[in-house]
Amino acid sequence: MLPSLHKEKGAEDSKGFWLWIQGEPLGVSLPCLLLAVFVGILYFNSLGNQFTNWDDGMIYENSTIRHLNWEGIKRIFTHEKTNTYQPIRMLSYAIDYRFWKLNPVGYRITNILFYILTCIMVFFTLYHLSARLRDKMSSDSHGRAALLGSLLFAAHPVHVEAVTWLAARKEVLQGFFFFLAFYLYLKGREGEGRKKFLCFASVLLSLLLATLSKPSAIVFPAVLLIYEIALAEKKWIAYVRRHWMFFALSTLISLIFVFILIKVMLEAGGIKPYRGGSFFSNLLISFYALVYNIKLLAFTINYSAAYTISVSNPIRDLRTFVFVVITFLLFGLSLWSLKKTKVIFFSFFFFFVNLLPYLNIIPISTLLADRYVFIASFSYCFLLGIVWDRFYTVRSERFSKGFFKLLSIATLIFVLIGYSLMTIHQNQIWENSYTLWADAVEKYPESNTANALMGVVYMELGMDEKAAEYFEKAIRYLPYDYQSRNNLGIVYGRLNQPEKALKEFMTALWLKPDHDSIRINLSVFYQRQREYNKCEDVLRELLSRDPKNANLYFRLGLMYKEMGRYDAAIAELLKSMELAPHIINPYEELGNIYLSRMKDTEKATYYYSRGIEAAPKAKGRVEDLRWMIQDLECFR
Repeated sequence: MLPSLHKEKGAEDSKGFWLWIQGEPLGVSLPCLLLAVFVGILYFNSLGNQFTNWDDGMIYENSTIRHLNWEGIKRIFTHEKTNTYQPIRMLSYAIDYRFWKLNPVGYRITNILFYILTCIMVFFTLYHLSARLRDKMSSDSHGRAALLGSLLFAAHPVHVEAVTWLAARKEVLQGFFFFLAFYLYLKGREGEGRKKFLCFASVLLSLLLATLSKPSAIVFPAVLLIYEIALAEKKWIAYVRRHWMFFALSTLISLIFVFILIKVMLEAGGIKPYRGGSFFSNLLISFYALVYNIKLLAFTINYSAAYTISVSNPIRDLRTFVFVVITFLLFGLSLWSLKKTKVIFFSFFFFFVNLLPYLNIIPISTLLADRYVFIASFSYCFLLGIVWDRFYTVRSERFSKGFFKLLSIATLIFVLIGYSLMTIHQNQIWENSYTLWADAVEKYPESNTANALMGVVYMELGMDEKAAEYFEKAIRYLPYDYQSRNNLGIVYGRLNQPEKALKEFMTALWLKPDHDSIRINLSVFYQRQREYNKCEDVLRELLSRDPKNANLYFRLGLMYKEMGRYDAAIAELLKSMELAPHIINPYEELGNIYLSRMKDTEKATYYYSRGIEAAPKAKGRVEDLRWMIQDLECFR
């Protein structure tokens, strides 16, 4: 139970509490400085990278992050239907935008800083875990294992996606708060009175922040139980009972966010149909996911932004049986190790629990991704740190006194250099959208994600035939990919293949009937085909559900303008202007209509001037309007 708050003397005040938190046997400054410099060197070459098309929705096109006032913050913490709920990530973007606007360098610096903080917390956590789970070893041994483990964590190339992909800011935020919470829990177990209360209260706050960064932190209470079981196999229940309030509160936080996560995934379409058509087939694929994640962490040398997992068809075959046997052997070995080697028990179950949200038990769109093992990789680094430390201390009469020390240091340097070079190389792959997806398609040509996003790259370049080729591949490998079908509809429309375009739009709407962007794209298609009645019907239907959407009125205005119905166009553009008074487009179009169609230069000048006043930051557009006004004044 959380201890009652009472006043104590001396070291029990808040200053003493923070000194106690920081009082590590190896000191704080040197390991922190080493990790900070090491990470800075590893990720320095990523600072010149651009935004990728994986970042657009979260940063480049995200209006939510543009306002860091009370209303903006309130909007960030208010869940919007079909969107994820990760407000700490959004808040961090809003802070970046305040200082850096849309300069990717600033966003990358923030990602790297949070990764440095995560690595520092990994070091502290590793030291305390080693001291508790390897209680017969010396302080120096714990320090070596913690330092090597944290260096391996910092250098591991599987983390590049979490650090270099700007939209993956959630990973480094969650990582910092997750390991901060774990470290504070480990420290809190050692304290009494106010120290314990402050530590455990800070754990709950850190857990909340981790979960608000990325909901998969809901597994944290399970991690604490695994630690307690590893620490005291037969006494953990008694400890949990004594601290029932703390465990109840941490579990309550997790349960609340389990509900939020499932609700958000259902609304956003994040929960997919069962792979293989049944729950049992889907469950068998979870064994594939676990084994492939282990391979990704320990045996992969070519990392990618997208992977494919080769699943047997039919699913019930020898290969599946082998994966099931491997999984049960790992479980059995870990349970058996509880009596002899607590570290193995803790490490395996820490790894498993942190992977649990991604193992496809609840089917999700992606089976395998580097970011999924970001926190789980802690176990791997912990075990390697311990193995290296044991090797470092080996003594044998057959070899000279310092032989194994020298050999272990050489091995350490070799591994760190190998990981570092792979990390630096992977940073280069994330340079821009083209380099990223060209690499992914080359390594995994059957990946839906890689083909879909390579198609987007070509679509944005105007290379529609190449874009269509990749979108067709994407839906071949994942037929229910409504986004690729929507994009394919756009591309077919631009390639003047209306029957194919309409088929893809309708299929996309059948898969995702409440997706308004698909309907807007369908209206654009009808307008290009001069099927104005159908275009109007689509836009009016959307307005019936969202009558304050300025963009819909703007599109209606453009359609009426194209039809030659200028009075109707003006009426719709005025509605758009009233609903979005700081957007320049309606003013500009109104000016254009009055100038070119109605020959009213006075009103054209009036709306051009209003547009300049409404959106002074749209520099290119404002300059064009100023030239238009100047030309009109010359002809008066």
